[in-house]
Amino acid sequence: MTSLKTSYLGLELESPIIVGSCGLTKTPERVRKCAEAGAGAVVLKSLFEEQIRLDFAETTAAMAADMHPEAMQYLEADIAVQHGPRQYLEIIREATRAVSIPVIASVNCTGASAWVDFAQQIAAAGAAALELNLYVMPADPASPSADIERVYTDTVAAVRQKVSIPLAVKLAPYLTNVGRLAAELDKKGARGLVLFNRLYHPDIDVDKEAFKGGISLSSPGDHRRSLRWIAMLSGRVRADLCASGGVHEGRTVVKQILAGASAVQVVSALYKKGDLSDLVTMRESVRAWMEEKGYERLEDFRGQLSHATHPDAAQLERAQYIKAFVGVE
Repeated sequence: MTSLKTSYLGLELESPIIVGSCGLTKTPERVRKCAEAGAGAVVLKSLFEEQIRLDFAETTAAMAADMHPEAMQYLEADIAVQHGPRQYLEIIREATRAVSIPVIASVNCTGASAWVDFAQQIAAAGAAALELNLYVMPADPASPSADIERVYTDTVAAVRQKVSIPLAVKLAPYLTNVGRLAAELDKKGARGLVLFNRLYHPDIDVDKEAFKGGISLSSPGDHRRSLRWIAMLSGRVRADLCASGGVHEGRTVVKQILAGASAVQVVSALYKKGDLSDLVTMRESVRAWMEEKGYERLEDFRGQLSHATHPDAAQLERAQYIKAFVGVE
């Protein structure tokens, strides 16, 4: 019997396909629908560090110096309809009662600060794990890369001191040495690494001559960025690896597992389809491929094409790079 079971963050999942942090996971009812569609786990819609600080600070003025005024206005205007910390804890409690799959909490943060104490409450509410969605944009040309990476390691160390539940870190793609940082996060206690965080990129309205925002969904080819780094890190770090970005079909799930991933996160494909049916389609596609190849478990082929296990992987990276540019067939 072909099994899609996998272990991620020390949690046993019936499927490697996780619904990532998004609007599809923001309520217990939506989490239940994800579970019914066959998700291996869900990552709850992220709670922002600023929301925690707004809710627990003695006055909002106490944080004004640490926040962009316009961002503060957005949060204050929207705080009534967004999930604040206390509501978030209740969502965790209700979601974990409603489903049998792991419910992973998520905090979108810029570093370690007063919000870290809240991690204890997240664990107490019943979250199976906590994903740290670290948003550290290297915007200051004077900041050494080591200082930026230290934000990641310091945050993990600070949260690790507060909770015993597994921690995953969602990394941004803009890092000088992904491998070194991955190894350091491993040492600090990160049980998993999610590659990569999809940052929102600004656009410009040329008529209004002003910046504008907006949500951009991934495309199928976007999986290649995480595929490379998962293949390079698999077998070199103890932390489990989870692919995020560009996972739109079952064959892409297979590719990421061949590279060494323990799980994948899916969001954009579900938004584009407009429902959760792709969870079923992807799962059955993976199963069909395994049956065709004669594999019974994911472990039978996980990491088969990682750099640590494939003898030609390192040379292939350079050879393919040259081939793409000089047109050698």
